[in-house]
Amino acid sequence: MLPPKLAIQVRAAACVNPKGAKAKNKAAYMQKENQVKEMKELIKGLGSNKNEHSIETISKAYPVVNDIVSHIDLQITYKEVKSSHKSRSENEDLSCLLKHLKNLKPFCQVSGRTLDGYCSIKTSAFKELLPQKALLKEKVMHTINCLKRGIPMPADENEENVEDIVDPQ
Repeated sequence: MLPPKLAIQVRAAACVNPKGAKAKNKAAYMQKENQVKEMKELIKGLGSNKNEHSIETISKAYPVVNDIVSHIDLQITYKEVKSSHKSRSENEDLSCLLKHLKNLKPFCQVSGRTLDGYCSIKTSAFKELLPQKALLKEKVMHTINCLKRGIPMPADENEENVEDIVDPQ
């Protein structure tokens, strides 16, 4: 009933018992448990086509599928890339960066040092607003005077009319 290779594995697993006690063959149990887990994955892969015939067919195909999956690297001639480069720790990178930054002094102004990529950025965004400063000051002062006198503020054209909140006192 079983393929020859799997039958040999089953016979060998039945004989392996390192403790010598009955029903304590952990290696065989773990292998069988993994086989059942993989079998369940194959059955889940059937999707909505699960019936007795399809489950039986996939169960018969399991040894072949397992063999293909376990030897896929050899079959596609995959070579594992090994490198002699070591990965540096984060502390080494930070210490190297700090060493270079100490010499450059990025937060101190150095004459002649420019960043060409940032030439179009203005030093202050408020310089563009200076011409409108007088208008802003006038509107703020008008609002303050209206509030001091108790005059209700006129609704802006852009805002929706909001009803005043009545004080519950």
